[in-house]
Amino acid sequence: SDMLSRWGRQDERALDEGISAIRSEAEDMQELIEKLLFLARADQNRQVLHKEPCELSELVGDVAKKMKLIAKEHTIDLLQNDEGTAVIDQVTIKQMMRIFLENSMKYTPAGGRITIASIRTDKEMRMELADNGIGIAKENQQKVFERFYRVDSSRTKAEGGIGGTGLGLSIARWIAEQHEIAIAVESELGKGTKIILTIPLAE
Repeated sequence: SDMLSRWGRQDERALDEGISAIRSEAEDMQELIEKLLFLARADQNRQVLHKEPCELSELVGDVAKKMKLIAKEHTIDLLQNDEGTAVIDQVTIKQMMRIFLENSMKYTPAGGRITIASIRTDKEMRMELADNGIGIAKENQQKVFERFYRVDSSRTKAEGGIGGTGLGLSIARWIAEQHEIAIAVESELGKGTKIILTIPLAE
C-alpha cells in the first residue's frame, strides 16, 4: 500500500504489483484467521458437527470432481470408489479430504499425479490419498499434525521454498478424531506420500 501511495498513480506496473500483493496477502490472512477460529472453537467444544448417514461414494466423487477443476498443474485420478454408508458430518469430512489433497498439490511438482482410492472392507472404508511428490522424512511424519509445525521443514524444500500456516493438518486430525477415523502416513523422500484414512461404516 505504501508503494501504491507513492508511485501507483503514475506507474501502471507498480499499481498492478501492489494490487496483486495486497490481494494475495489478504487471502492468506483470511485463510489463517479461518483456521485459527476453527481450532479455537474446537478447543472450547463449540465446533458443531452435524452427523448423519452419508453415502461415501457420492462424497468422494464430489470432492474428486472439484479438485480436478482446481488442479491446473497436476493430474488427479479417482482409482476406486466403493459404496458404503458412514455417519459423518459431510462438510468437515470434505474439508479434511481437501486439506490432504491440497497438501499433495503443494508438495508435488507440476506434472505430478495425485490419486484417490476408497476401498471397502467388511466394517470399514479405507481411503487412500496418494501423490508422487517430494515426500516426508520418516522422523517428521507425525510432527506434521502438530499446530504451527511448518511443512517446509518436514519435506525437502521445493525451489523457492513452500509456505503454509502449519494449521491445516492439525484441523484434519481433529476432524478425523471426532469421527473415530484412524490416520496412517506412508511416505518416502523423493517418492511421494500416501495418507490412509480408515473410516468406520454404519452397521
